[in-house]
Amino acid sequence: MIEEKPLYTVEYDFKKQSPWVRPKRVWEKLLPKTVPKTIKYPEIPVHYIAREAARRYPHNLAIYFVPEERKYTYRELMHWSDKVAAGLADMGVEKGDGVGVYMTNSPEFLFSLYGISQNGAFTVPINPMLKAPDIKHIVTDCGVIDTLICSSILYPNIEKVREEVEIENVIVYGEKKPGTSSLQDLMEKYPAKPPEVEINPKEDLFTLMYTGGTTGLPKGVMQTHYNIVANVYQMIGREPNSPIEEGRVSCITVLPMCHSFGLSQSQLYMAQRAMMLLYTGFDPEQVMKAIELYRTENFVGIPLMFQFLINHPNFEKYNLKSLFRVISGAAPIPEDLVTKWKKVVGSDVGQGYGLSESGPSTHMKPTWLPQKGLTIGIPLVDTDAKIVDVDTGKELPPGEVGELMVKGPSVMKGYWKQPEKTKETIEDGWLHTGDLAYMDEQGYFYISGRQKDIIKYKGYKVLPDEVEDKLYNHPAVLECAVVGVPDPEIGETIKAFVVIKDEYKGKITPEEIRDWAKENMAGYKWPRIIEFIDKVPRTAIGKVFRRGLREQEKK
Repeated sequence: MIEEKPLYTVEYDFKKQSPWVRPKRVWEKLLPKTVPKTIKYPEIPVHYIAREAARRYPHNLAIYFVPEERKYTYRELMHWSDKVAAGLADMGVEKGDGVGVYMTNSPEFLFSLYGISQNGAFTVPINPMLKAPDIKHIVTDCGVIDTLICSSILYPNIEKVREEVEIENVIVYGEKKPGTSSLQDLMEKYPAKPPEVEINPKEDLFTLMYTGGTTGLPKGVMQTHYNIVANVYQMIGREPNSPIEEGRVSCITVLPMCHSFGLSQSQLYMAQRAMMLLYTGFDPEQVMKAIELYRTENFVGIPLMFQFLINHPNFEKYNLKSLFRVISGAAPIPEDLVTKWKKVVGSDVGQGYGLSESGPSTHMKPTWLPQKGLTIGIPLVDTDAKIVDVDTGKELPPGEVGELMVKGPSVMKGYWKQPEKTKETIEDGWLHTGDLAYMDEQGYFYISGRQKDIIKYKGYKVLPDEVEDKLYNHPAVLECAVVGVPDPEIGETIKAFVVIKDEYKGKITPEEIRDWAKENMAGYKWPRIIEFIDKVPRTAIGKVFRRGLREQEKK
């Protein structure tokens, strides 16, 4: 019997109007009575979510780290996190400090995350795909990283950074390196007694998340404990009809936790008291085997992952019908993939939407909402949204494309050391997303593309995402990326970089793809130039790196 009192409670209100959302928003007509209109979020540090799971389900499996076949219960998760907290405190980490974490997905990532949090410090996640110059920018821009935790295999990049920037304490997980401490030794040495630190969840940072940098140098996004906790329960509140009992759910975790999308999903799983099947990377066959073996209910990925799964030769051989909640995020998913997935698996692929500056999630298509094309669904609980004219800022009616703006409890505190940029991005609580979108008459939202990616062809505005979505209908196209490139006569034209499926290599030409596009697309949309490439360049979080392609064309 559990005798201790809960560390916190979450209050769902099904009648009261949300203080964050303007009255009579059109999508509210879609909501079933089981969905709350607003939520009273607990003002707690993020690590309380896992601590409460350990209190309630101490012997439930929290993490199964598949690559190394290591397993940790919720009690063990917090036990090792407490040891990390105690060790960091003895090394001088205290409230307000930033601690870098440079490692792939692993139990140690979560031990570090909660250990840092319990000191009142904040985590600065560093994507393991980043190299020394990018890491140097983050460390220099942050300016408060005296301690950094990294995987031993990644240490050579940190060693290069230390030649130019001082990082006092580097703690390595794995093989110990000269001039570093060992995370294993730290966890063995210190008792599981974290320091007592008072945390203000609405003001104190949980993470300083650097953005992907698709349009320039990465910026530090300040996410408070309250931002993350609210976003977790916003997602839970939108999906109240799940047949899965708390503490009885399993989740495939392949998204990198160094990114806001993967980090928020990991905290969502903690709040659901789920078992995380944790992977360092993405292997389609491993994922399908795990879903079938463990009857997994949750899979969240990016479009590229769904592409690899669906195009895998064994896709139809595995039983994936246990999946209940399937979400694609980070970029638009081609409609062709959604249709194929539904036909074989049976579940919808519900697109979600968000950005680091918003916690990250703002929209999702819950399982109870009927699928409508490539919709990103409707706003989460306590999230307001509007489409505005990019020039005037005036709110637009349904059906018209403009900039998507959002407002809610998960919107960031601001950009690190950039107050002017923060003021430009957040106006009266409304966050400029920089994404073009529209809302239909029912309240469904659809992403049209990024403002900075619009191609201006002969006076027409062409959205790359629309062209790419059409190209995916060609049976030979495996991947593609569309950008605007300089044209001496008309200023800018449309170019598509295409990766061809293996079985079509040597059997089809760029001209044939172009002719097909001309036949199947509007006269001003089809790509005038097609170039075959081996791999579409992507950012560290899996988005198409359009800026890199545009810069390449200018050379």
